[in-house]
Amino acid sequence: MRNIKKIKVITSFSIILVAGIFMIVGAKNISSGYGKNIVYSQINEQVKGVKQEKNTKVKKQKKENQEKKKIKPSKNENGAYNISGTIIVNKEYGLDKDYTYNDNQGLYDEATEAFEKMQKDAEKDRVWFHIVNRYRSYAVQSWMHEKYKKERENASMFSAQAGYSEHQTGLAFDLNGKNQETSSNEKFKDTQEYKWLKENAYKYGFILRYPEGKTDITGYIFEPWHYRYVGTDISYDLKDGDTTLEEYFNIK
Repeated sequence: MRNIKKIKVITSFSIILVAGIFMIVGAKNISSGYGKNIVYSQINEQVKGVKQEKNTKVKKQKKENQEKKKIKPSKNENGAYNISGTIIVNKEYGLDKDYTYNDNQGLYDEATEAFEKMQKDAEKDRVWFHIVNRYRSYAVQSWMHEKYKKERENASMFSAQAGYSEHQTGLAFDLNGKNQETSSNEKFKDTQEYKWLKENAYKYGFILRYPEGKTDITGYIFEPWHYRYVGTDISYDLKDGDTTLEEYFNIK
């Protein structure tokens, strides 16, 4: 009997001891786990704060860089404003009264060759277009602008003042197909010629100079017929047909 009682006591003690150990270990684990959750939570908040601060700094730096990158074109020896050799003519940057395409003869000849190749390749696709207007002197542009002023309100949105037309460089091409009704008006955008140019002109160094929806930037209405030769280095960057030279160069 004594042995039986002794065994019972030892067994009971062992059970109590084991249970106590489990309780201590469990409590330690819970405490440890709870502590880790707090630490992880704190770390996450810190990381989140760092990321937000970093994003803010990146955005600020990006904005500052954009401001720094804004360029003011400089005049070359022939009297044309340019950026890295690309002639810039818009409402702010103009040409001297006596400036002609002879002052950029090399580019003029290059543009001529590029257009002739583009025209021939278009004919292979059974698309034909021709030049309606290309070079216009200061005097001709002056006459044309005065005519627009008499006929239209907001004439400056349709016609450049003398000295501020790309046509004076000979690098701007007003194009049309066989239908005279689509010449130099928005009807041209519904032609197969326009569709072909929209998809292919960049391959030859031409860009749509005044895209749709960019009047606030260019100052001119959408002109689907007006293409400008800039060379393939730039035209491939602008092949989407929706980016202006002003946006591309970030001109002030």
